[in-house]
Amino acid sequence: MTYSFKQRTCKILKIALPSGGNFLLDIANISIAMYFIAHISNDAEITKHNIVALGLSMSCWMFLFALTTIFYVGTNAQISRAFGERNYTKLSNILSTMSFGAILFSIPIYFLADLSNEFYFDWMNVGGETKTLGMLYLSFIFYGIPAFLLKTIFISALAGVGDTKSVFYTKIIATSLNIALNYILIFGVESLHIPPLGIMGAGIANMTITYLECFVLLWILCRVHKHLRLNLSFEVKMLFFGLKIGLPSGIERALTIFSLVLITKFMTDYGLEVIAGFQIGSRVESFILMPGFGFQVAAMALVGQMLGAKRLDIAQDFIRTILLISSITMGILGLLLCMFGVELSMLFSTESAVVDYSFAYLVAVGLSQVPLICIFVLDGALRGSGATKLSLWVNTGSIWILRILPMWLCVYFQINVVYIFAIICCETYLRAGLFGLLFYKGIWKKHIVRM
Repeated sequence: MTYSFKQRTCKILKIALPSGGNFLLDIANISIAMYFIAHISNDAEITKHNIVALGLSMSCWMFLFALTTIFYVGTNAQISRAFGERNYTKLSNILSTMSFGAILFSIPIYFLADLSNEFYFDWMNVGGETKTLGMLYLSFIFYGIPAFLLKTIFISALAGVGDTKSVFYTKIIATSLNIALNYILIFGVESLHIPPLGIMGAGIANMTITYLECFVLLWILCRVHKHLRLNLSFEVKMLFFGLKIGLPSGIERALTIFSLVLITKFMTDYGLEVIAGFQIGSRVESFILMPGFGFQVAAMALVGQMLGAKRLDIAQDFIRTILLISSITMGILGLLLCMFGVELSMLFSTESAVVDYSFAYLVAVGLSQVPLICIFVLDGALRGSGATKLSLWVNTGSIWILRILPMWLCVYFQINVVYIFAIICCETYLRAGLFGLLFYKGIWKKHIVRM
């Protein structure tokens, strides 16, 4: 079994494009609420409180991604390896086991999240109207935790067998409904006797769409999918093996998310204009990261499949091809981000100071898109091979030592916030170099997990 460059490219894009599109729609769903909330009032102060509340709430929600990462990586690594072996019975057993495990874990996770709601805003030193609005939004989206975890398992399993189209088509339907639902619930519809619910309406819309996606994907897996079938099997050993594989990635994600929240906390020390600009810049950047996450999913799935087929050489060929295609793509998008950063920022705010800070952030991340995509791809390859501990040490060490520590010094000495954005750019290049060294020296091969 060999693949030409053209065949590898087609196989990569078949997974990456729908997966990237799915991520884009995920970001669009968040940005839809942000866009509507940004136009919730003609009073700039009220709007600012709502924008900051929504942004901080989504940062809190991001902590849940650490838990979903455990299930996603643990499921994907096992599914892709079993698919490479063409063991279809094992595929269904893995899917069912991880799904039931997600449901069991979702119950204590919900109660823990609900109890920590107020503490989070107190820790962020946010009070008054902003805190009240943020807690209100989170109280509703927390109800979607069971469906969110279960949906993660379904998406991971489908990606593991190379089927990212089913998820993408489901997301298109969900996003279309989300636009309508957000508008109706945030602003209200007098003719339907629906009052304007503001940020609470955004939370209700988020929760509703999460359950809708989960049920659609459940129907696909129970009724129509070619390789995956959800059954009633549950193997404790398989669940804990998946959690063991995914746990380092979950810890890594938790520490990364905590670092992002900490950066947001740093921004609050510079004032509302800076934090609003930073959050808007982050939202704009998230749109161009769409192809990046698509290529990462492709790297995870294809490396796992090739290792399952006992073809490490082909796995390495796929890694090199993904790096080439993704670097060209993200390099172009990074330059566009620098060129049109002001115009993109103005979609979310017209306040000049906020737009200026957003643009400064976008220039920093735009210039570092190529090394960032190298990190995504190589990190995905490590996850696909089960070498999640290696990824944990590189990402965590680099972010906390080379990014957070210098940032804290900037905040402590009240150095211009632009230098914080520059630190983000420089650290990305250094971390990409570390990942490159692991693959160039062949160190990653020693950490491949047998399944």
